Amino acid sequence: MKKIRILGIAPYEGIKHLMEQTASQRSDIELTAFVGDMEAGAAIAAHYSSEDLDVIISRGGTAEMIRQKTNFPVVDIPLSIYDIFRSIKLAENYTNNYALVGFPNITKNAHFLCDMLQYRIAIHTIHTEQEAMQILQQLSEQNCHTVLCDVITNSLAQKYGMTSILITSGTESIENAFDTAVWMARSQEKYKVNLSFYRNILSDYPYTVIVFSENGTPVFFSRVSDLSSRIMEQLKQHLSAVLQDGDKKIYYEHSGLLYILHGHKMTIDQQVYVCYYINQRKVPLALTKNGIQYISQESASDAYFNSFYGITHSAASLHSTVEQYSSSSQPLVILGETGTGRHQIARLLYSKSPLRNTPMAIIDCSRVHEKAWTFLTEHSNSPLSDTNTTIFIHSIESLTDRQFAELVSIISDLNLTSRNRMIFTFQYKENGSISERCQKILNTFSCQTLEIPPLREHLEDIPNLVSLYISALNMRLSTEVIGIEPAAMQMLQTYNWPYNYDQLKRIISELVSAAKTPYIDAESVSKLLRRELPIQSASLSLDLNRTLEEINFDIAQQILAEEHGNQSSTAKRLGISRTTLWRMLQRGTSSSNGSH
Repeated sequence: MKKIRILGIAPYEGIKHLMEQTASQRSDIELTAFVGDMEAGAAIAAHYSSEDLDVIISRGGTAEMIRQKTNFPVVDIPLSIYDIFRSIKLAENYTNNYALVGFPNITKNAHFLCDMLQYRIAIHTIHTEQEAMQILQQLSEQNCHTVLCDVITNSLAQKYGMTSILITSGTESIENAFDTAVWMARSQEKYKVNLSFYRNILSDYPYTVIVFSENGTPVFFSRVSDLSSRIMEQLKQHLSAVLQDGDKKIYYEHSGLLYILHGHKMTIDQQVYVCYYINQRKVPLALTKNGIQYISQESASDAYFNSFYGITHSAASLHSTVEQYSSSSQPLVILGETGTGRHQIARLLYSKSPLRNTPMAIIDCSRVHEKAWTFLTEHSNSPLSDTNTTIFIHSIESLTDRQFAELVSIISDLNLTSRNRMIFTFQYKENGSISERCQKILNTFSCQTLEIPPLREHLEDIPNLVSLYISALNMRLSTEVIGIEPAAMQMLQTYNWPYNYDQLKRIISELVSAAKTPYIDAESVSKLLRRELPIQSASLSLDLNRTLEEINFDIAQQILAEEHGNQSSTAKRLGISRTTLWRMLQRGTSSSNGSH
């Protein structure tokens, strides 16, 4: 029997992986899968005709949008009762004040589950992105800062400063969708889609051209293969601005290229269209590999909110400081230990600044070779020749003495700090002091300073950080981890974290990837932290200027990790009682948290 050709459009990577895994075990279907949420998913679907496929499967709002904007039969991936229950349990590990927001395919089963288990959870049904925004605003005003949701609401929650936990689909839901798709394809007629609008006229045009109707439906693509779903998303996001202004130029960095997206409003036969002309700027392409890169506000914002720091709100304590410094034009030095997210904070500052509509130049001094250095210091297209832009320079310690002197001279002679927003990042030395070069930059250019505290000063935040990052990993890896055992969490909270948030991110990622049960156990955590001990030991020394209580705390931490979190064995090795050990750890944790 002929295989059913299915186009799978996944709102996130984890569903795509499950689609491919499930399809590989079936002989009755042929699957092509992509990742694309809402408008991006609809744009992917628009690339196909009825000659290419039989049916589309997707989820939630993306499925509904594809159904509205194409003539294909579309199967919605159902969310099972267990999918919703799993997300509720994960949320309970983080907070007891949360709400559930989603399209009817989610809320119908959620109501049933809550009625059956007598859960008192606020459930809000939405049908459009606009409704989701209204509900999120209301919840934020009601001091409800956590939502269980679908993909579109998950993205919007970040804009309202809310924590979101995505309700992910399990294998059984994908299997049900395939069964329905096979049944639908064998019982319904196929439709044909013809995208020939102006194709003959523009086929030889040197730029990629995309035309949208006024309501956002793509009606023409001159070079489909040249476009990624992320670029399509950028075009859709700026559609209303082009319609309002008539003409708009957007800069967007993706995969090492700086795209220039020129949008133009046009009217043909009383119908309004937006035509985008897409070109690539080759200078940044060549230089990206050599330590010089340009990024747009959208790219910087995406990079931050999709990073560990954005997902877990690690920088929440710096929120007011970031807001204050983002509006300033003074040069800024960001200070912090390794792994504290200095680069991500720089991107966040730029994305909120008055200069966010022009690309930010990132100069990575550790990757700038001699030829690139000559371009940087002598060429008219160098970012150091720009005006009214943001210039982010990091890894200055990698420069030779000659190059560092040249850099300081150029910044001074060209008065770059008054023409542009200059951001520098430096790492603290092992003794907690700053380098001579950092001091030189600070004093020469009268820089503001933003200090990022290390993770050990915020050990009380670790349970929240871990829960939020587990939720993100479940979405990306299609895992189903619910939480972490109390003993395992205590071990994480008593560890010193010499490499800060980057180290925590790596440890949690490895734990989730290797997890065989819904809860991560203490043995798994102990095993990984033992592996980190040589790193920790190498970075720690007995500072006799510290208090005896602080020194005892560090020793107790290390022995506890070596004993797999067993407090009885740890107390025995230290020659103290379990009660004394517990008090020592509590006092040490409180002391670390209060030291900042």
